[in-house]
Amino acid sequence: MKNYITIALPKGRLLQQTKEYFEKYDISIMEESRKLDYVDEKNNLRFLFVKNSDVPVYVNYGVASLGICGSDNIYESGFDFLKLGGLPFGSTRICLAGFEKDRDLYFSPYSEDNFAKEIKIATKFERFTKDYFSKREIPIKIIKLSGSIELAPILGLSDFIVDLVETGATLKENNLSVIEEIGKTEVKIIANTSLYKINYKEVDNIIKRISI
Repeated sequence: MKNYITIALPKGRLLQQTKEYFEKYDISIMEESRKLDYVDEKNNLRFLFVKNSDVPVYVNYGVASLGICGSDNIYESGFDFLKLGGLPFGSTRICLAGFEKDRDLYFSPYSEDNFAKEIKIATKFERFTKDYFSKREIPIKIIKLSGSIELAPILGLSDFIVDLVETGATLKENNLSVIEEIGKTEVKIIANTSLYKINYKEVDNIIKRISI
């Protein structure tokens, strides 16, 4: 049986960007209906199509030698990886957002009215949010959500949200505003350390072709 280098890729828009980028380097990725993988025989590569947040899991447990995903998901996973570079697309802002009228609640958490009050923040980026506000010594309560984050402040579930923001159009449609940019996410290439040691020559050749 042929020994392929397996790469976990995130489904969705990031996968389309990856496909277009890899084409420049004569690496083909094709999605077939209901198929969850694709083999590029010419380059000895096997691609797995998985959920963005699951890419670190597949790499950590050795199902895939390499993974391509956002740095936000790498951070949230808590796993340690060998980082082999980045790709020149998919960079996004991580922002605290909410109603404009609540801006002072965030910037004056220790005022007389808000003293010792926990700020409620809805987010899927639980680890990042906890670490960020802990460093700033701002007391928060995290409400973990995996989708429709914008609904949380609208329905009174949270004071603010922490989410990825590209154009800000979705926020605007829901009468929300960016209160503060608190980070950035970039597309990174990660490797399972043990598998890299076995196939480092083949992996290095791939990385030299595609990484910035």
